[in-house]
Amino acid sequence: MSAPATTGDPRNGAAARLAHLLLTRLALVVAGGLTSVIVARALGPGDRGSYWVIITIATAAVALGNLSVEQSQTALWTQEEHRPAITANSLWLGLAVGATAAVGAFAVVLLFGAGMVPASERSSLIWGLAAVPLMVAVVYVNNVHVLHSRTGAVNRGALAGAVIQCSTLTALGFLDRLTVAWVVIIWTVSAAVNLAVLLPSLPVCRPRGRRLVRRTLSRGLRQHPGSVCHFLLLRLDILILNAMSTTAAVGVYSMAVTPAELLRAMTSAVVQVALPRQMQSNEETAAAYTARTIRIIVVLASVSVGLFCVAGPFLVVAAVGPAFAGCVAPMLILAPGVAAAATARPAAMYLLRLNLPRLTSMMYGTAFLLNVALNLLLIPRMGVVGCALASTVAYTVLAAVQIAWFVRSAGIRLCRLFPGAAEAREITRWLRERLRVA
Repeated sequence: MSAPATTGDPRNGAAARLAHLLLTRLALVVAGGLTSVIVARALGPGDRGSYWVIITIATAAVALGNLSVEQSQTALWTQEEHRPAITANSLWLGLAVGATAAVGAFAVVLLFGAGMVPASERSSLIWGLAAVPLMVAVVYVNNVHVLHSRTGAVNRGALAGAVIQCSTLTALGFLDRLTVAWVVIIWTVSAAVNLAVLLPSLPVCRPRGRRLVRRTLSRGLRQHPGSVCHFLLLRLDILILNAMSTTAAVGVYSMAVTPAELLRAMTSAVVQVALPRQMQSNEETAAAYTARTIRIIVVLASVSVGLFCVAGPFLVVAAVGPAFAGCVAPMLILAPGVAAAATARPAAMYLLRLNLPRLTSMMYGTAFLLNVALNLLLIPRMGVVGCALASTVAYTVLAAVQIAWFVRSAGIRLCRLFPGAAEAREITRWLRERLRVA
């Protein structure tokens, strides 16, 4: 006989956190879409391409230089005695690692990639790299908040940064003062605001546990090759396209990528809510919870992609103008690959729990090499469409491998990952409750 439900049912708390996260992601999607429209109309394809290259370099510095500490935090979180020190070290470790990454990225661009950024935009690059320490700290601190199930702090920080970015860009766009430099500066300021809002709810104190810091860095480094390959899988196509084509083509492709990024942000809300349960439960319970999360994401991703493919092309072109009409085809090609990648993310988190860095690196590395080979093959023949096709194929192959390995390691049947009537009833009930509250 089952026990009666109590007010402390963790599923109720998870549902509330998911509701807040989904609403926050929706607000961020709206703000991100508005920001993209403002920048596209103010800069045009060429200057938007230059801006996107700078942002890609800065985000590459974050991804390549963060040493995968957030994955190490997540893996070590299963040992309760480490949690206070992991929390205390997140801010300072993020700033220190990020500053090192920013300096290294600037040196690499100066020595090996001078052609990536014109000399006239060198100051913009410096502003972009100034965001790297802030963004690495945001990654670490956000991860700690998520592990504490304090997703409200994550929501507030992301919304504050988005509001500052969107409102400032709107004001400067209205005054016809937007340039590549101003767009990059505002992007950096928004990262600072995000971090500032996160700190009051974080029990910040002097760094402690030097041995744990070394263990965190060491374990993160073992996971880092896979993280680097994952990032390059998502971003290197921009730099390949920039090298093989024009900044205008990069600008058009960036508009195709933006809706896909927003779609990924929506489904990541479910992943964030599920993460604490995946890390704190025993392996059997974590596997069952992972399968349930995958089923919910399949429903959300299918509905989102369907709406996106029907309405997205018309809305994007109407918003940014005919100069970006070439983004429609790559945008539609990217959508299925992004949906597949989103569906596999809970499986990737479960594999992180098992501490198999070599296997993870092989998965991401194979998908990355496949993406590079397809980009080199297809871009000369198909341009931005070939770039999008290469990414979708690589995303889908990676997702299939992750799902297959999860099914095998967890000992569950593949059919348990397909949504059924239970998921439909759960989502319908959740929507009715939200509408009733509204």
